[in-house]
Amino acid sequence: MTQPLSYQYIDTREAFEQGIKSLAHAQVIGVDTEGDSLHSYREKVSLIQVSGNGQNLIIDPLALDDLSPLGEIFRRTDMIKAFHGTDYDVVVLKRDFGFKIFPIFDTCLAARACGIQKFSLADLLHRYFNLNVDKRYQKANWSARPLPKEWLEYAALDSHYLPQLYHILKSELEANGRLEMVQEECRLLTQREWNGKPFEPNDYLRIKGVVKLPEQVQRVARSLAVARDRMAQSLDKPVFKVLSDPDLLLMATKLPHTEEELAILFPRASHSIRRRAKFWLEAIRQGFQDQTSLPSRQKHRNQPFPESQQTLFQRLREWRDAQAQSEGIEPAMVLSTQNLRQLVQAQPKTLKDLAQLPFLRQWQVMRYGEDLIKVFR
Repeated sequence: MTQPLSYQYIDTREAFEQGIKSLAHAQVIGVDTEGDSLHSYREKVSLIQVSGNGQNLIIDPLALDDLSPLGEIFRRTDMIKAFHGTDYDVVVLKRDFGFKIFPIFDTCLAARACGIQKFSLADLLHRYFNLNVDKRYQKANWSARPLPKEWLEYAALDSHYLPQLYHILKSELEANGRLEMVQEECRLLTQREWNGKPFEPNDYLRIKGVVKLPEQVQRVARSLAVARDRMAQSLDKPVFKVLSDPDLLLMATKLPHTEEELAILFPRASHSIRRRAKFWLEAIRQGFQDQTSLPSRQKHRNQPFPESQQTLFQRLREWRDAQAQSEGIEPAMVLSTQNLRQLVQAQPKTLKDLAQLPFLRQWQVMRYGEDLIKVFR
């Protein structure tokens, strides 16, 4: 583990206001969050780490009822907000607090655009600062209070080096001509919104392998999934900690009707399923008696191309892979496979056609447009 960093844990209004003032003249701040998705039914942002001007602030949003001064910092156009993995942090900060955050710089995206193959934050800290980061607290319950000192030191580390990484990676992007690419992607990342939705009974279809089971077994699985979600809400636990998918499928396929039959499936008397046997048996009974229709299976979105289009798709993919290799980056950093499929469907003939396609970025059209049109000729 690296040498512990100094930090300020902020859980009072006075400390919060002073901490925000200390960031006033920072040109770049590093931002990270910690949540409790592995420990609660509905995850929530449980810490917000902000580093800048030599300060490492660990803000406790569970102890503060008004974070609007932080929102003002996040909206300042003269201050870069550096994240690692922006698509998650920005979205949950929007979801929980309504923050608008811009401009941003994603060090993960920047590293990938530089052709760096190992681009986790721990990898980048080792690459540029020779630090070996202990990630044992990554899955901790960050909504627990009080938080141990070791956890807070870990949290401070996640934002402390982001401003320095910004300057390092920005220079590398300028050198290889990919800065505008990352800037455009980061602008688009600021527009992302939380797309989670409440549980619905037909969400049982997300369980791996369930669609291949007989219809009546699926009805039992659906009933168990509904019961699992109800219990998870009441216990404020993630659904997987209430009942795992494999255990749910085991009960749905074996259909135990008594506690004795349930005990055969789960021999350990202390098993949580055994402790709530009546609850699960009632869910199985309701599912077994259920005769309502099942949802129709969704067809895979990527249907096979006709032969002529498949040939074009293959040419595009070969061009994309060769281009990525020549630039020393991942193929997906040139065009995603889904983009290739969309291009086959769109059949652009000119650069103007390309520029009007909503799924392409401006940087992709500028950087690869002429080569793409050649593939279509």
